[in-house]
Amino acid sequence: GNSLWASFPNSDCVAKFNIGTMREELRIGGKSSAFSRPEGLFLEGDKLYVCSEGNGKVWEVNTNNYAVLEHMDFGEPVHQYLKVGGFTLARLDSGVYKL
Repeated sequence: GNSLWASFPNSDCVAKFNIGTMREELRIGGKSSAFSRPEGLFLEGDKLYVCSEGNGKVWEVNTNNYAVLEHMDFGEPVHQYLKVGGFTLARLDSGVYKL
C-alpha cells in the first residue's frame, strides 16, 4: 500500500513509515522486545516476517493487529527469510536452505 517497513538492528525494532509523508507511523520492539538485531524483512499479505539475527528466530507480525508470534527457531543467526516461486528459503550463518 502506502507504507514501508524497515528494521533497526541496533534498536531491536522494526518501524512502519508512511511513504507519502515519510513519517514513522508505528514502531514495534525496543530494548526488551522479542527481536534481537532484526535484519531481513519479508511481507506476505498481512504477515510481516522479521529475521532476528541475535536469537536465531523468524518472528511473524500480524499487520492488522500487530501481534508478534514466533514463526521459526533456527538456533543460529538468521539473516533472510522469503517465499518465492513456491519455495520457502532461509539464509542462515551456515548457508541457504530450502524449507
